[in-house]
Amino acid sequence: MLILFQVVIPIFAIIICGFLAGRLSLLPFSGTSSLNYFVYYFSLPALLFFSVSTAPVEQLANVDFILANLFLILTCFILTVLIFKIFFKKKFPEVSMYGMITTYGNTGFLGIPLLVAAFGQEAAVPAAIVTFIYDLTIITLIIVSFEVTKVFHKRQQEKRNILPLIGLIVKSVLFNPINASLLLGIIVAISRVSIPQPIYVFTETLGPAAGPTALFALGLGLSSERNVLKNKHYQLSEFITLLSLKLIILPLLAILFVYVLFPLENELWATSVVILSALPTGALVYVFAEKYNTLVKQVPLYILATTAISIITISIFLVLTMGGDIGTG
Repeated sequence: MLILFQVVIPIFAIIICGFLAGRLSLLPFSGTSSLNYFVYYFSLPALLFFSVSTAPVEQLANVDFILANLFLILTCFILTVLIFKIFFKKKFPEVSMYGMITTYGNTGFLGIPLLVAAFGQEAAVPAAIVTFIYDLTIITLIIVSFEVTKVFHKRQQEKRNILPLIGLIVKSVLFNPINASLLLGIIVAISRVSIPQPIYVFTETLGPAAGPTALFALGLGLSSERNVLKNKHYQLSEFITLLSLKLIILPLLAILFVYVLFPLENELWATSVVILSALPTGALVYVFAEKYNTLVKQVPLYILATTAISIITISIFLVLTMGGDIGTG
């Protein structure tokens, strides 16, 4: 129980503060976007760049860590696709969107800030690498599945240029601020370039603001989502299946991969994989739902539901993976 008081309760207390600020009209709901933009474009990239650029190179090339995450994502994604294809009779490529719902977590706005708040800045390195692997793998799967289907629908025999497809993947994965800062940090770490003092002070000062700001913004955003609860565009069986896969099955698979199949020596890195897999569905899923006009009405409810329920499941998996010993860095 000690872990609840040391880590879980303080972290989610920040979310509750944001929620109350919205419900009590202390801050406008529109402030959520401003706070999220600050985190996404400024504080979180600063935190990731500083953490990764100053990390030992051998940490960045942890093969078991990379393989564990990659196989974890693919296993749950394929499992979801098969379940919704066989039991719910959904069509391809729509089933891939269900796969994104169950595998793509809110690592940027919740996962990284949560781990940093719980374990200190050293947790930002594994969290950043996991985020990049998730982005590269899942976004690529979604784009390829939908775009390739479009090609086949426009006459399979026609020769089509694949460069636009490659460009779309590169833009979506590599050029967002979070992954760009991660890649820049990796380049600096590998090349062993010393960071100028002004940049060091800038990133070290700006980065820590990412955690509390993102958590507060999450609470503020939840306080404004009243209409989502009235959503009737979903089936209860699908809803329960998706929540179970995202918040229970994926974290349990993560435990299997990091402790059994690809055992990680670093306890913090193993814990990071489990906690990041237990996160609620990320908001980026809605962006792709709109882009491909698939599950547009259902995704907001799934995001809200997984976010609310994850308060319980994340607490449980923190206790399972860390027991009673924890350092709050």
